[in-house]
Amino acid sequence: MAEQTKRAVVRKGRIYQIRVADVEYRLFIWEMGSGFCGRVEDHPQVEPCRGRTVINVRDQLCAAMTAKPAG
Repeated sequence: MAEQTKRAVVRKGRIYQIRVADVEYRLFIWEMGSGFCGRVEDHPQVEPCRGRTVINVRDQLCAAMTAKPAG
């Protein structure tokens, strides 16, 4: 049998610290093709997002963190 090797995904990006409702969050935003992708560190419930600029991605992530879940 052939031995399978698992590759780790390594992304190069920047960590941005923001404050939303008096809580500190860390955003990890990286370049992907002609746009940017980002996620909130240590908060997997917030979906990663894409945008044309870092500011677009940051604004989308901030909006996702302040949105209230449908209840």
